Amino acid sequence: MDLKTAAIDFRNQGYCLIKNALAPGELAAMRSVAETLLAEDPDDSGGGKYHDIGRGEARRFLRHRHDDFPALQDLLFGDKLRALVTALIGPTAYLFNEQFVVKGADAGASFAWHQDGAYVGFAHKPYLTVWIALDDTTEENGCVYILPRNLDRDSDLVPHRWDADGKEKVGYDGPDSGVPATCPAGTIVAFSSTTLHRSGENRTDRRRRAYVCQYSPEEILVPETGRPKHFSKSIHAATD
Repeated sequence: MDLKTAAIDFRNQGYCLIKNALAPGELAAMRSVAETLLAEDPDDSGGGKYHDIGRGEARRFLRHRHDDFPALQDLLFGDKLRALVTALIGPTAYLFNEQFVVKGADAGASFAWHQDGAYVGFAHKPYLTVWIALDDTTEENGCVYILPRNLDRDSDLVPHRWDADGKEKVGYDGPDSGVPATCPAGTIVAFSSTTLHRSGENRTDRRRRAYVCQYSPEEILVPETGRPKHFSKSIHAATD
């Protein structure tokens, strides 16, 4: 990874794309975990039980299972992501959230324009989303689209509305279609929690799998309880 270029792109346009970020063995291990989790409830009989923005087979979120799978822990706290996170948001960082996002075949649901930070629900410092393609990702199977923004000039959250039908927040309804982050499997698309992004429908006959992990420059604690919103694990936990 050319971390210097990645950091410049991240600041100037709100995201960066790193192809071949995962080695073949890492990619195979992540796919294996995804399939194991999908098999735990193949019909997703709980509908959105994995996440309040889940939409059954059309859009599934399989989350918060890294303690159960060494392959996830190795990636989340390993040298590769630690170096990337440090380059993009600094040496002090915490794992905030992690989940697989799976769009079902033929009818995989799209995702509206939003900023990830809009889902936190209270004031916090911007954090980093690391979106990892586990399949070759195209406009046909639901790639991510980005609205570039210079983070040094514009890093605020915009107002979002709740779309009950889509089970999602919407932060932009304008005409800009965004930049499609089409990429081969193993690619990382890293973007700020203040970067507007969306994803398209999956119109192919295969699932589209991705893994999303998020890192914050400080602990994100719920004001009322003082407890972590999701996780608060230092990226240096394995080496401290």
